[in-house]
Amino acid sequence: MSKSILIVVLACMIGSAHAHSILTAMTTKISYTETVDCGSVSLTDIFRRARLWVSQSAPDNKTLVADKETGDLATQGNITIAIPRSENSAGGVYKFSYVLSVECANRKYRASLANVEYQDGNGRTVPLEAFGQKAENKAAAAELDTRLKAMLADLQTNVKDYKPF
Repeated sequence: MSKSILIVVLACMIGSAHAHSILTAMTTKISYTETVDCGSVSLTDIFRRARLWVSQSAPDNKTLVADKETGDLATQGNITIAIPRSENSAGGVYKFSYVLSVECANRKYRASLANVEYQDGNGRTVPLEAFGQKAENKAAAAELDTRLKAMLADLQTNVKDYKPF
């Protein structure tokens, strides 16, 4: 019993680390998660700021959930990455889809980017784990990693460090 409690506590500690990339053992899905303490900001204000950020930074995203009572927000969007041709790379344009979920509670929010998939030209999707294993896709996967982390940092700037007008 004490071992299971220890495992749960360790999982919570690992899950609350700042803007990191985790490879989940159970689903082998890559996701990016960030938990941010917003000080004395209310749940309603955190939710409003997150919703405002989504509408301004990614207006084409499809809203999946927006519940101000529970503080849950989920959107689905796309990122397009253009890699120039070089000696080591054929280059190309890569389109990825993702789901951003923001959970607001106890003056904190947890943002997660999950279900990141490459969309090939034929309409098929390839999980990021499989896409990143090919040598010719390493540059696109690295650029995607940079952009997803920047997205979480921008969310934090616009939610936690929000400057009212």
